[in-house]
Amino acid sequence: MTIAAKNVNGAVQITFSDTGDGISQENLEKIFDPLFTTKVKGTGLGLAVCQKIVEGHGGTISSGRNVGQSAGTTFDARIPEYC
Repeated sequence: MTIAAKNVNGAVQITFSDTGDGISQENLEKIFDPLFTTKVKGTGLGLAVCQKIVEGHGGTISSGRNVGQSAGTTFDARIPEYC
C-alpha cells in the first residue's frame, strides 16, 4: 500500500494505491453503491460512507485499476484546502 498527498489546483489530493489483485472493471462501477460488497461478511457500507464524508467536505473520490505489472487499485480523494 502506498499513500501519497499533494496539492492539486487548490485541493489536497490523497492517493491510496495497492498492488493486489485489483477490482474488476464491472465492480469498479458499483463500489461506491451502498450495500454493494463482494465479501462474504461485508456490509457494503465502507466506501459509500467514505464517499459521503469526502463529498460532505466539498471533495471528490474516485477509483481505478492500476496498469502495468503493479496491478492493484488506486483511490484518489480530493478535498478543498479550506476544509
